[in-house]
Amino acid sequence: MADKLIQIADRFWNIRGSHKLAGLIDVGTQSSLVRLQRGDFVLLDSYTLSADVKQQVLALTDQGRAVRAVLNLHPFHTLHVSRIAQQFPNAQLYGTSRHKQQAAALPWQALTTDDPRLHELFANDFSFTVPPGVDLVPSSSRLHFASVLALHLPSSTLHVDDTLSWSSLPFVRGLSFHPTLRFALHKRAGAAAAFRAWAEQLVSKCDSVRHLCTAHARPLPDEARSVSEHVRAALSGVSKLLDAHARRYG
Repeated sequence: MADKLIQIADRFWNIRGSHKLAGLIDVGTQSSLVRLQRGDFVLLDSYTLSADVKQQVLALTDQGRAVRAVLNLHPFHTLHVSRIAQQFPNAQLYGTSRHKQQAAALPWQALTTDDPRLHELFANDFSFTVPPGVDLVPSSSRLHFASVLALHLPSSTLHVDDTLSWSSLPFVRGLSFHPTLRFALHKRAGAAAAFRAWAEQLVSKCDSVRHLCTAHARPLPDEARSVSEHVRAALSGVSKLLDAHARRYG
């Protein structure tokens, strides 16, 4: 999969990158370049830029000097953090607690990307949300469900990593919640209800969303169904799982 910089909307570019499972199957990955209303830029997630993409990004960002911050949103997307910090040394570096643990030598900002105080700093441009009922940083490295979802308000674009995934494969085409949800849900009363309420709020929030960028697939194609309808379908797909969890744990 060749790296690409795709303009999704005014002020929003999605970087489609390569990530191979077991060195064989390229499931792709992403980063997004977003121009803030004040004129500078942020990167959502870290991905080492190939030569062509790097030149395009540098041309947009005054040779990188206009990149204000890098916001790392998925705790298990850490492979490219150090390299992107080198490519944009003047950018403020934010991440989850796991990013800080995995790359402790980097000059991290004090606030983590799931902290409401950080969300306030960027409230003119973004609405952030984190799914409840699950751990953002679970003890098992196999549970890649949770991440910080970032909605860019001016362009109505939702950037989301593994929490929601788009498949264009036959028979499983569409948007779905990551299959590790069944293992990630807290084994306690109220966890399923909290997650369902959050997902329903996300459906409502996506009424205004026009574009969706997911990590391990292409951005959603331009279809008749709205992003909100896609998210509702994803919630419907885990409804029985949530019902069963609630019956067992309350």
